Amino acid sequence: MADHIFRLKDTPMGTLLVKFYQVEPYSNEAFTRAQALDFLQATVGSGNSWSLSLYQGSIAANPVLPEAIAQLHARCPSCTAVRIEQTR
Repeated sequence: MADHIFRLKDTPMGTLLVKFYQVEPYSNEAFTRAQALDFLQATVGSGNSWSLSLYQGSIAANPVLPEAIAQLHARCPSCTAVRIEQTR
């Protein structure tokens, strides 16, 4: 499950759901495992949806609204990965 979840409203891309994960040590495989667990908890039997991501991976490499994401990352400085979804 994501360690911190934020909703960014009124961005140029609409409303975004930003999920931060603490994955130590960070690797793409470890992040994929964390997302798989999040996906199962968010969708199987819960009625929630899982949107397509605009970006998922290391916070340092994020190209989507980097300034806004950096400000949110300050609230979770130990987090190492992010998933950014566009909500419907």
